[in-house]
Amino acid sequence: MNAPALIELPAQRRAASIRAASFDEATNSVEVVWTAGAKVRRYSWRDDTFYDEELIVEPNAIRLDRLNSGTAPLLDTHDDRSLASVIGVVIAGSVTIRNGQGFARVQLSSSPDVAAAVAKIREGTVRGISVGYRIHKIEKTEADDGLVPIWRIVDWEPLEISAVAVPADPAAAIRAGAELYSATIFRKDGQMTEPTPPGELALERTRAATIADLGRQFGQADFAAEAIRNGTALDAFRRALNDKLVEDQDQNSIRSQVGASLHYGSPAGATDFEQRRAAAMQSAILHRVDPARNKLEAGAEVFMSMPLLEIARASVEARGIRTAGMSKMIIAGEALGQRSGGMHTTTDFPAILANVTNRTLRAAYETAPQTFRPLVRETTVSDFREVTRAQISEAPSLEKVNEHGEFKSGTMGDSAEKYRLETFGRIIGITRQAIVNDDLSAFDRIPRAFGVQAAQLESDLVWGQILLNAAMGDGVALFHANHSNLLTSGAISETTVAEARKKMGLQTGLDGNTALNLSPDFLIVPKALEVAALKFVTSITPAKTADAVPSEIRNLTVIAEPRLDLGVTRYGIAGSATAYYFATSPTFVDVVELAYLEGARGVYTETRAGFEIDGIQIKARLDVAAKVIDWRGVSKNAGA
Repeated sequence: MNAPALIELPAQRRAASIRAASFDEATNSVEVVWTAGAKVRRYSWRDDTFYDEELIVEPNAIRLDRLNSGTAPLLDTHDDRSLASVIGVVIAGSVTIRNGQGFARVQLSSSPDVAAAVAKIREGTVRGISVGYRIHKIEKTEADDGLVPIWRIVDWEPLEISAVAVPADPAAAIRAGAELYSATIFRKDGQMTEPTPPGELALERTRAATIADLGRQFGQADFAAEAIRNGTALDAFRRALNDKLVEDQDQNSIRSQVGASLHYGSPAGATDFEQRRAAAMQSAILHRVDPARNKLEAGAEVFMSMPLLEIARASVEARGIRTAGMSKMIIAGEALGQRSGGMHTTTDFPAILANVTNRTLRAAYETAPQTFRPLVRETTVSDFREVTRAQISEAPSLEKVNEHGEFKSGTMGDSAEKYRLETFGRIIGITRQAIVNDDLSAFDRIPRAFGVQAAQLESDLVWGQILLNAAMGDGVALFHANHSNLLTSGAISETTVAEARKKMGLQTGLDGNTALNLSPDFLIVPKALEVAALKFVTSITPAKTADAVPSEIRNLTVIAEPRLDLGVTRYGIAGSATAYYFATSPTFVDVVELAYLEGARGVYTETRAGFEIDGIQIKARLDVAAKVIDWRGVSKNAGA
């Protein structure tokens, strides 16, 4: 028969729900289902493996004294460090176990400082409940090949109930503060054995195991082994480990100063455990920011229900620093790598926040609507010097080689278009206050808005080139009679389309002889003409076969762009609700070229320690330019 073992486990959490329809106005109370048991998949960071936790929901398996005492709180998102987070109390004697579920009635607070949270519960807007519980006894069944172990929780104790915006994932298992609890784990072998009371040997094993675990986490196994041999107390080892980590990091800093920017990266010598933990924290925050777009990665369940401040606390404590007694602002400052109280912390928290912000910003940039994309040719340039682009139509024609095999040299035309890259950017600040307040807008709405603005800037640049009608390399305006691309004014019709096709088809190279035989693929209109354009290309029904409309007209792709109506405000360029355009595919002629700095397509971000703000700063930068390259592939009709 196997002897039981004593292990340390943090307080656990599971999802549950508020029964909003059960609200009683007279008593200001509501019934909650605080547990439904069931088997959930969990991840053990200590053993680096998964296991199935089966919570036994039976009266003899749950210690209900604390929850039924009349003092058990209803908290706001598991915040047990502030009286302001208490939004209710579990009514004494209301806790029961029925049909494999735990029920309780909670009296809501009437205090003005929690009125907003209570109101959301009363109206049914907030229905998520998460219960925090302590495990006392585990019955473990070893895994067969290809399966995971099963941990049956046969003795456990609810500690508190919390109202949460995002209910804890059923696989969540996170720390409630820094406290660990002892739990007895034993194997089922015939009859269940009773746990051996912990004594000096059990405490020594716990000390040695914890020190060895800390040593493995931070790549200091030899340092930990020496502390175990010397009988170093656990608290003393944590302090010594912190001092050693700071000393090592000063010698091989995780920060690199580049100009005025301070960039964050992975800690030097970071263990695989540290890297996986940082990735899990990042995944958890991203999932909270946008659960539809960001899948919760394996192992991230541990941090999914943690407020930002608790993740910051975990980052600081992972560096061997005790946060007990620290204020919220000091914890946030330490996590961001700022000095406070004579201590110096280097955590992976700034890099995690920067990565989350960058991912959100980039996703918003890449998904923002841009109507110009089918019309442009993308390219990159290596620097910020002026770029010269020759038109494709300027290449000389090929000539017959004479009998002596002599090839003649040719030259490109004189007309060429020039432009240079410009830099656009702004700075996003993430402050300690945002972390303390668990302000997810710092990682969602704000960077998302920046990403959308970057995409809008590109649209302004491209459509501004069309609307500006500036002089080309030959000194003539983009749309001009000399370019044979300024059409006879009139409403969209077969007549105006025919003229556009004729003039574009007769465009020649600069030698005036080479016919390019281009044809319009796009009908570009302001929003005011969108419906008329769509009707024109889809609703033409000829009276007889002889009047059939060519497929080239029916296959025109309509692009409707509001900047054609409104203009481009940032550059003071006016629009028109009547003018419309025809354009060919960039496969044949480079109508508009959109250029980025080489190696930095789209939005590029940098992170540094905040100087103007008390936090970190993320700079979003866009190096971009747009230029009309060839007038032959685009024409304009001023409309009716």
